[in-house]
Amino acid sequence: MKILLKILFAPVIALLSVSIWAATKIVQLSAIVLNFIAIATALGAVCILIDGRTAHGIAGLVAAFLLTPFGLPLFSIILLGQVQRFKCWIQDCVYG
Repeated sequence: MKILLKILFAPVIALLSVSIWAATKIVQLSAIVLNFIAIATALGAVCILIDGRTAHGIAGLVAAFLLTPFGLPLFSIILLGQVQRFKCWIQDCVYG
């Protein structure tokens, strides 16, 4: 019975491993691109604040914060860590 579980879960673990690797590369690339966009957004928001439109400037700064590595990329890294944790849990349970 144990050998049957190992055979059945081998493709699942392989698929999860490849998916985690690809998602890691995508997150790294998107963090670099989003960082440049965040800088441009923050500069635009500061210009809007200087112009006197406070609400739009603050909204722009919040959007710039979400684009930095502490915003959406961090959330995607946390989700990716949970998927990796799930893969390790499957490996521990099946291959123990």
